[in-house]
Amino acid sequence: MLKRFITAFILLSLWHAIVNLANIPAYILPTPWQVASALFNQRSLICWHGGLTLAQILAGLLISSILGMGMAFILDRNPRLQAHLHPVLVILQATPAFILMPLLMIWFGFGLLPKMIVVCLSAFFPITLCFLDGLKRTPVEWLELAHTMKALPFPLQYRIRWPAALPGLLSGLRLAAIHAPLTVLAADWNGASHGLGYLMMLCHGRLQTDLLFACLFCTVLLTLFLNGGIRWLQSRFIFWPASS
Repeated sequence: MLKRFITAFILLSLWHAIVNLANIPAYILPTPWQVASALFNQRSLICWHGGLTLAQILAGLLISSILGMGMAFILDRNPRLQAHLHPVLVILQATPAFILMPLLMIWFGFGLLPKMIVVCLSAFFPITLCFLDGLKRTPVEWLELAHTMKALPFPLQYRIRWPAALPGLLSGLRLAAIHAPLTVLAADWNGASHGLGYLMMLCHGRLQTDLLFACLFCTVLLTLFLNGGIRWLQSRFIFWPASS
């Protein structure tokens, strides 16, 4: 912890020194103190827009987790369907979800729904693929023991295979949580009336670079918060080694 603090202090000091020595205008690159001042003075505005962004991300992650787990279960039970849909999922995963934002705004308007759909699309595929991989990596010994004890199909799924796939599910969630804030910001830039991306767009037009950096800082904190929350869930609920 101390090393991280020292590293951050050195980087901020270099940033401050470069701005002052090169006499860089604040609208091009503000000093760390100016960014901190903007963050404090506009804390209410940033918290309001950041809260809306966080709510959209959490709702999108929750919906995509439910849908992704259901799709993974369906694909696991239907190998033929998986053979046809798995390449499609990979292709769609390689397509940035936010490029669909203009179409979604035409279909659903400029409210929260289009951005939630974009988050769901960006998070759905890593969650589905990681949970599907976790289902397939269930230890053979567990399955053989369950068959020896004549376990029924449904208890076999939710008592053995689903717990074994939880590490994969949380890995997919961690990937989704990293991309979700960036996806929401990109969606805001395509047209929105609220959110951190919308606020950053306003700051760009008004040359309020200090507030723009403050929004970027909050976005990083938001991503770290989501990642840390998923890590806490993993340490809290997964107490057995992941299968390999």
